[in-house]
Amino acid sequence: MQKPAPWGRIIRTKSRPDISVIGLRNVPGVIGGIETHCELLYPALARVWPALVLLLVRSRYAPLKRGHLAGIPVRALPSLPGSGAETVSHTLLALFHARWRRSRMVHLHGIGPAFFAPLARLLGMRVVVTHHAVDFARPKWGGPGQLFLKLGEAMAARFANRVICVSNAVYVDFLARHPSAHARAVTIRNAAQLDTVSASGCRRVLDMLGLSPRGYVLAVGRLEATKCFDDLIAAHARAGVDALPLVIVGSSIDSTEHEKVLRAMAAEAGLRVLFAGFRTGLELAALYRGAALLIHPSAMEGFGLVILEAMIAELPIRLSDIPPHREFGLPERCYFPVGDRTAITQIMRNPPMSAEETAPYHGIVEQHRLDSAARAHADVFREVLAQG
Repeated sequence: MQKPAPWGRIIRTKSRPDISVIGLRNVPGVIGGIETHCELLYPALARVWPALVLLLVRSRYAPLKRGHLAGIPVRALPSLPGSGAETVSHTLLALFHARWRRSRMVHLHGIGPAFFAPLARLLGMRVVVTHHAVDFARPKWGGPGQLFLKLGEAMAARFANRVICVSNAVYVDFLARHPSAHARAVTIRNAAQLDTVSASGCRRVLDMLGLSPRGYVLAVGRLEATKCFDDLIAAHARAGVDALPLVIVGSSIDSTEHEKVLRAMAAEAGLRVLFAGFRTGLELAALYRGAALLIHPSAMEGFGLVILEAMIAELPIRLSDIPPHREFGLPERCYFPVGDRTAITQIMRNPPMSAEETAPYHGIVEQHRLDSAARAHADVFREVLAQG
C-alpha cells in the first residue's frame, strides 16, 4: 500500500516564509504609495520567482485577520493608535511574528520601519529596506518624529543588507547623507498599472459624479500638505468661472485637519471643486481616462506614481518641477515651479489639448513595466538570501 503523503511536513515547510513584508497598512484597496506598490509588486514577483512571501498588515485597516492577495497570504496584526505609535508597535510585533514563523528575510517598506533593521538582524533575519521618500521632511512630523525617521534612515544605511530606492532622486539624496551604504544601495523605479475600462464603463463613472468626458481637470493623491492641493484650489479661484471643474481624487489618512482646510477653501470661494474621495480599480481608471488634464503640484515625492498612471491613460500632464518628476523626462512645457499659483492659473485657463502632448508616453511607460520591476526585485532578494 502506498504511504500517505507527509502533509504535516509539507505544511510546516510552506509555513516558513522566505520573505515577510512589513510597513504597509493593508492590501488591496488602501490609499498610499507603499500600499499601491505592494499590491502590484508581490503578485508580479510570484510570477517570476516562486518565493514564499507573507504580507504582515495592520488590523486597523484589515477587515479580516487572515486574507490573501493573488494567493499570497496576508496576516493582520494589531498596533497602538496614533500615527507614530502605530508604526513602531506594528513593526515590533511584525518582526517577532516573522521570527516566530522562521522567516529568512524581512522586506521593510519606509524609513520608519527601517529603524528596527538592527533588531531584525539580531533576530537572525536578513533585511531589505525600500526607501520610498524622505518622510522626515513632511511637515506633519514634529521634532521627535523627525528624529525617529532620520535614525530610521541611518539604521537602513548601516544594517540593511540592501536598500532599494524608488527613484534616482531618492538614491542620490540617501547616499549624500550615508555614503557608506553605496555598495548596498540600488535604484528600482516603481511600476504602475491601470485597469482597462470600456467607453461605456467610463461614462457610467463620470455620470455618477456629474462629470463630462474631457470636461474636468484631475488631481490625484492623499489630502496632505506636501501634495499642495491648496495651490490648485487657490489657482482655480483665480482662473475664474470659465475654468474647467477641478476633481480631487484621494482622502486623508492622519491629516484630517488639512482635509478640512482644503474643503473650507473650496467652499469659501464657491468653486466647482469636487472631492471624489479615494477611488481604485475601474473607477480610478475611468477618472483618469475621462479627464482633460492631470495637474500634480506636489512639493515632495519619492517617485510620482500618479504621473505614470496618467501616462498609461494617455492624459496630458502638468506637474511640479521636483527631481523625481524630472526623471520621467517629459518636455519642458510640462513642468512648473513648486507653489507657483500664477503658472497653475494659466494652465487651468488654457489646458493643453494637442495630440503631441502624449507622444513621449509610450517609451516612458515601457521603461516602467511591472514585470521588469518584479525581476529586478527578485534579483536583489535572491542575492540577499544567498548571503552566508
